[in-house]
Amino acid sequence: MELHALRLSLTEHDLNELLRKYVSKNIDVEDLRVKLADHAVHITGIYPLFFPVKFETIWELGVEDGHATAKLTSFKAMGVPGNIFKSAVVKIVEDLARQESWIRIVGDRFMADVELGCSKYAVLAHLHLKSISIKPGTMFVEAGH
Repeated sequence: MELHALRLSLTEHDLNELLRKYVSKNIDVEDLRVKLADHAVHITGIYPLFFPVKFETIWELGVEDGHATAKLTSFKAMGVPGNIFKSAVVKIVEDLARQESWIRIVGDRFMADVELGCSKYAVLAHLHLKSISIKPGTMFVEAGH
């Protein structure tokens, strides 16, 4: 299947439903949520360490060579930037990414082969991913020739 034109919009509600459906129930994070704002994706949750640690990560998304990219640009735990909990939370994300053959870790970025991801969860298609942009509450994905 060849995709010639696509402009997809995903709301925060859509993304949170996808999280609930596809993210493993075995991860040690509670109340995982997505918020779309400031041209970035904000992901919050609670990590149960010795006590519940609320965290917020901010990710910058992009497209490189037809692959979706995500780079962690900010991390806060218990309202404080860059503390000792960052490595624990980032390790969870890395462990999740390693479970999926279509996601790679390249330096400080995650790269997703969206075509492979689609073939795993939906249908094999040549998407030709062009751009990902974010406005408050909505993510826009453009693909096609």
